[in-house]
Amino acid sequence: MAQNIVPNASFEEVNICTEYIAPCAPCGWMAVAPEMIKMKYLCNGAALQGQHYVSLLQEGPVENPDSRVYIQTRLLCALQKGQAYKIRVYMNTENYPLRIGLRFDTAFIFSENAGCLSQSVSVELNEVDQQKKLWHTKMPWYILEKTYVAPNNATHLILGNFKAPIRKNGFSGYSNAQLLIDSISITPVNEQLPMCPDTAATRAALYAEHHRHTIPENLTPGRTVVHTLNGTHEGCDTLILKDDLFNQDHTTISERYKQQINEALKNYRGDTSMRIKLVGHAWQAASEEYNKIISYDKAKAVATFLVYNEGYSFDDFQISGEGKSNPRYDTSAGGGDNNRVEMILCHVTAPPVLIVKKPVPPPDTLVIPDILFKFNSSELNPALHTALDSLMKKIPGDGSVQLQVTGHTDNAGNDDYNYNLSLRRANAVATYMQQYGVGNDIRQISGAGESQPVADNKTPEGRRKNRRVEIIIFHTTD
Repeated sequence: MAQNIVPNASFEEVNICTEYIAPCAPCGWMAVAPEMIKMKYLCNGAALQGQHYVSLLQEGPVENPDSRVYIQTRLLCALQKGQAYKIRVYMNTENYPLRIGLRFDTAFIFSENAGCLSQSVSVELNEVDQQKKLWHTKMPWYILEKTYVAPNNATHLILGNFKAPIRKNGFSGYSNAQLLIDSISITPVNEQLPMCPDTAATRAALYAEHHRHTIPENLTPGRTVVHTLNGTHEGCDTLILKDDLFNQDHTTISERYKQQINEALKNYRGDTSMRIKLVGHAWQAASEEYNKIISYDKAKAVATFLVYNEGYSFDDFQISGEGKSNPRYDTSAGGGDNNRVEMILCHVTAPPVLIVKKPVPPPDTLVIPDILFKFNSSELNPALHTALDSLMKKIPGDGSVQLQVTGHTDNAGNDDYNYNLSLRRANAVATYMQQYGVGNDIRQISGAGESQPVADNKTPEGRRKNRRVEIIIFHTTD
């Protein structure tokens, strides 16, 4: 596995998405059509290795069998033309042929529709490539393996079903067919082939991308029209207009944006039912009220340009300013990219597609103190299970949350011992949560050792506070 060029190959490391501030996907992996169909990221005790696996839609329901879920990543080391690579996939399926398609490419592919990709598959693994069947307590897992000689250099990997459904009497024979993948490895057959020197930088760049529900513009250079809300031109189209929208005179729009706006508007010419929503967003170092005013002014400036230059009336527009309420991009670097106007164009012959973003409550943290464990041990103290049960009752059991369990220690002892103790304690609490019935929503179990103290380790009281397990509760509908 040291030569594996797939990042986060077992899907264990969890991404906290920008849109919902919650664990919803594996780090380094993205859906091809993130705005249309969700990547399923599961943790229910059925994984063969670790805690997590992904589920890919192979064929959709009867009414739309072309629906697909594809996931993609950038390889830690590019495939080299003419080199042979061993591909191994741990997978399972209950209602579909045992097969998975891999496409190697030179860039990410994003789609505004969740249909079968027109791009061709590079290599497919199927029942012929089965090497072993491994039994798990909840389901069997299969190891499929094949050697692949790269016909060209490639930097990116896409997984999914590239086959169009074969229909008989209008029905393909499958409905909502899912493929489960526990892990994947791609390793050079030539073990002397050196790993790329920039693998750490590549992994860091992938892990720094936290968007999972919208198409990341930084990965689609040159695109401003980023999505169609319902996948067709019968609903709403959205254009993202950023701070470089206006020229330096602040009265004219840059030629690049002007062309894109006109291109979008021409699809709606002559449609008397058309409505244009202009929603401003601002991310200034000022009060929320100030940002709302600024964001409204940005949206109104776009409407004013279209009224005086394109023959529209102010009655054609619904103008609003949301200030800082709905960041679309990562806010950790200051949030400057969130200064924008969203132009939403809708036909209303059918009910318009509305995206309602409910406020997401901040995460809660439950602290399992050191006293609930036996001394210097990861074993929970049976005499104090009543106290532990009272904490368990504070975790919603209705599937509305996602959970992260992290163990912590004080600084007594060496780093390795503290890390292992903290991880064992986190796993002990997670096991108890499973038995109590609130463990199915756990998305990550980890140990932090002594690296995240909450009190001074110089005092007994401080060290006692630092010896703990934290259950972080993310409230999310994701």
